[in-house]
Amino acid sequence: MSSERNVDVFAALVLVLSIIGIILMATQYFASFYLGAGSYRHSCLDCGYATAGDLFAQIVMIILLVLQIIIALNDLVPNRFIKMDLDKIGLMFAGTTVLLAIIGLATFGIVYAEFEWWPDAGFYGGIIAGLINTILFFLKWRNK
Repeated sequence: MSSERNVDVFAALVLVLSIIGIILMATQYFASFYLGAGSYRHSCLDCGYATAGDLFAQIVMIILLVLQIIIALNDLVPNRFIKMDLDKIGLMFAGTTVLLAIIGLATFGIVYAEFEWWPDAGFYGGIIAGLINTILFFLKWRNK
């Protein structure tokens, strides 16, 4: 007899995307602007040109992605350490991640509106992980 266990593909994808999102947000710029004369300034977790709004958004987004990793791991381990269904909570965390990415970029854009500014890899890592995780958590919740 074989004791075969089906792996939750949605949880595995959430795990991978959340890890990629955290890595991009922690190591790459969130947004940048052109100061002039060949000089660029950036917003990241340890950059001097981060605004209070986008720095807050980046920190909370990383926390939300870590919580999504915990939910995914809970679904992947054989003996769940949290017995309740966490799909709706994961859906809220992922949706909030998207909302915070937009708010963080908007606050950066408002503060540096007089310069040419753009989102960078940290923003894209957070918003793409949030969007895809939202879809995955919704599909997972819907298919139960």
